[in-house]
Amino acid sequence: MLVASRRGRYSSGQETRLLLVETAERLFAMRGYHPVTLADVRAAAGQNNASVVRYYFGSKEGLLTAILDHRLPRISAYRGELIREWVAVGATFTARDALWCLVEPLADSVRRGEYYVALLDRLLEAEIIGKTFIAADPGGTASGFEIDRVLHGVIADIPEDTRKQRVIMVYTSVLGTLAQYARTGAELAPTELPALVDAWEGLLCAPTSEETRETRALAGR
Repeated sequence: MLVASRRGRYSSGQETRLLLVETAERLFAMRGYHPVTLADVRAAAGQNNASVVRYYFGSKEGLLTAILDHRLPRISAYRGELIREWVAVGATFTARDALWCLVEPLADSVRRGEYYVALLDRLLEAEIIGKTFIAADPGGTASGFEIDRVLHGVIADIPEDTRKQRVIMVYTSVLGTLAQYARTGAELAPTELPALVDAWEGLLCAPTSEETRETRALAGR
């Protein structure tokens, strides 16, 4: 009887923890990270204990890390699987392939009704996304670093500052676009994603204009 009671408390505790994680994910995604307080999370989760969030996570930063720990493993595993499929067939890993490996796991999360992508978009706005991922499990971000390496590599022939700018613009557009689907609940139709990848590929690989080359030359860059 005592063992069963302990198991029941453990199960209840895990359910409460998950409820808080998913509630915080939704609130951060909809309203932004900084405006949302731990009291907001507790109230939205229907919890009466004023210290319940600190009990499970210690702090707001700990709660944010818990959200990543909850979502990242599946998304990273999916991305890693897509990368391995390309490697297995010996195909050249193009910019479009890398973009699909970046985008498809995020789109899958949106289709599941999760707010993770919209959360990342808010963290990007708050300029704390890098700090957040540093605190996450390195194993969970390995496939993301591989995609980043490929995206930089396919445009290695353009100046470094322009290359970094384009990759950042792609990430910003991917998160911002998919976040809108997550926040509004709009359906992400199968025909839409290839067209979006077209746009992101064009953004990444756009040819450098003569005007840009002349401007850089005049600036000594």
